[in-house]
Amino acid sequence: MNNNDILRRIRYAMNLNDNKILKILDMGGHPIKREDIPAIMSKEEDQDYQETSDEILNAFLDGFITYKRGVKDEK
Repeated sequence: MNNNDILRRIRYAMNLNDNKILKILDMGGHPIKREDIPAIMSKEEDQDYQETSDEILNAFLDGFITYKRGVKDEK
C-alpha cells in the first residue's frame, strides 16, 4: 500500500470532499492547489498518477487530527 492508497482510503472512509482535503492539508502545514488533488488521489495505473510524498501524507494526517479534534490549547 502506498501513500496515495492511504489518502484515498481515508478520504472515502471519512467522506472528505476536495474542499475538506485542501483545508486539512492547510491545517497540517502543507497547502496545495486544487489542481493537485486528482494526482495525489490517483491509482498507479491512472494517467495523472503522481506519487504522494511522505511529507504530504504526514501533513494530511497531522491536519486531519486537528480537523477532527480542534486546535490544541497550549498551556
